[in-house]
Order: sequence, then C-alpha cells, then structure tokens
Amino acid sequence: MIPMIESPQVAVALAARWGRTRSLVLVSMVGLPVVLVLVCLMYVLQTSASWWSVIPVLVAGLSAFALVSWLRRDGLTDPASWFPATVLMTGSQLVFGVIPGFGVAVRSTTGTTLVVKALLAAGVLGAGSAWSITLRACRLLSRSPIAELGATSFRLVFRGESSRVVIGADRVDWTLRRSGGRLDAGVSFRHLHDVTVAAGKGSALVLHTSAGRWTVPVSEADAVREVLRLRRARWEQRVEAAIEQERERYHELLLLLGATRATASTADESVSVTVNSDGIATNIELTDGIRGRSPQLLSADLMVCLDQARTAVRSQVEQLMIDQYVTARKPRDLEELAQVAA
Repeated sequence: MIPMIESPQVAVALAARWGRTRSLVLVSMVGLPVVLVLVCLMYVLQTSASWWSVIPVLVAGLSAFALVSWLRRDGLTDPASWFPATVLMTGSQLVFGVIPGFGVAVRSTTGTTLVVKALLAAGVLGAGSAWSITLRACRLLSRSPIAELGATSFRLVFRGESSRVVIGADRVDWTLRRSGGRLDAGVSFRHLHDVTVAAGKGSALVLHTSAGRWTVPVSEADAVREVLRLRRARWEQRVEAAIEQERERYHELLLLLGATRATASTADESVSVTVNSDGIATNIELTDGIRGRSPQLLSADLMVCLDQARTAVRSQVEQLMIDQYVTARKPRDLEELAQVAA
C-alpha cells in the first residue's frame, strides 16, 4: 500500500509505479542488508569460536536493523533520503562488518581461502547493488511526474539543468546554481499564492509568493506544476480539517466548562457552597446546624467553603484543558495550527 493515501483514485493511478518502486526498495534496503549480515555470519562459521569474531556480525546486524527501523518509521515517505541512508548503513556493514570479518577469517587456521574470498566478493557486490537499486527506485518514483504524486506524503525532488526543486508536506524549496554561485530558497504553502509555467523561457516554474515571483528551471515544468498545485491543495484541506476539529473541540470544551461545578462544605455539613467554572457561587445551602452560630463565624465558614470550592473547580478546569488541548491533540495538528496562527 502507498503510505498515507486515502483516495482510491490516487492509489489506482500510482499502483504500477509504486509496486515497482516498493519492490526495489525492499530488495535494496531490506534484502541486501540481510545478505550482508549473513556474509558476516558465514565468516564466523569459517573461524575459530572467538568472542571478538562475532563483533562484525553484531555491527552488520545493528546497521541493518537501524536501516529497516528508519524505513518503517518515517523513511518510506522520504525518497530523497533512500540513497544516502542505504549508502550509510550498507557502507557501515561493509567497512565495519564484511571487511573485518574477512580479515579475521583469513587469519584463522580453519578458514578456507576460496570461500573467504567469495564471501568478500559477495559482500562488496551486495553493498554496490544496494546502492544502485536504491538510486533506481528513487528515479523510478519521480520520473515522468504525474499530478497524483501531489496527493501522496512523499518528499519529492525534481531537477533541472542548474536547479533542484523539493516539494515537501507544507512547503517547497529550491536551489539555483548560476555563474559559479548557489542560491537556496523556499516558501511555505501559506505564502505560496499560485504556480505557473514560464512562457518563452524553456521549462521553468514561476512561483508567485508573498515576497514576489521566483522563476525556477525544472524538467517537465507542466507536470511538476500540477504536482505542486495538488500538494498545496492537499495541505489546505488538512489545515481546514484541523481548524474544524479545533472549532469542535472548543465548543465541546465550552459545554464541559458550562457543566463544571464544585461544592465544598464544613465538617458538619451545615454550610455548603457550590461554584461554577468561573468561580462564582451558584448555590449556598444552610442547614439547622447554623442555629446559634454568630454571624462572624457563619461568614468565616462561608468564605472557607467558597475558597475550597474555587480551588476544586480550578483543578477540574485545568484537567479539562489538559485533556482537550494536550493529551488528545496530535503533534501534526499542533504544527498545522501553528502555521495558520503564524
């Protein structure tokens, strides 16, 4: 399944592209790292049982585990990071696992030279293949862009002859290289008003922002424009949904506050005071137990009960605020609302 996709139409449009990409990702970022772990394990079987001979296996295993964990957590939606992550982790397996394991096996009296060399070749070939396949998966996903890519959560990267455009979840960034210099810029979708294609300037996007217009050369500008427009429309829908959810939560909070009451009584329950969420007394009950009590003492009992009731209702209001605005809120809702508030 395509990560974080709710539209069946988008899923159908990207099914073939994502199916091939996912297969390549699984091979390069899961299968081949496991193969490198097995290579290191085979080295151990070729050596005498020394505790330090297991270290390359542990390093290779931890690197593979870290890569798969990152991929499952949030790496799958960031195709631009697939290749660097694969190079880093499989490179670590090669440098700190396969090669040291080869050295240990060569020095072992029980090691078979031909088998050890074959395992080294398999390790180097596995790491190189992982890099090549991952790079192919990145290019396959963004090659010949279609508008439906904008409805996904992928961080998309498109390149021109001297530029690079990165479309994220809530912003677009670009890099321009001209006359030996480099310019890095970006704009959030909140400040992006429109996206058009430059007329008579080759393949280039024109980004209409609050700070002016930016012309960014990029291959297949028409297709990239549709991707960016759909991604921005998807962001607007999320923001509107977050605002509506916030409005509903606010009305629910008002109802809960309106029903919040706290009552405090004296030890003999002869005096009871009830206050609302604002701390205003809404009910005072006096029983026959106050007979013979002086007005000063009765007034003191009333004030004590009022203070206790206000303290109790204050705690209830604080807990309601925590439940409504901290515990029940998702981090993404906070980020989207912060963008709107800014």
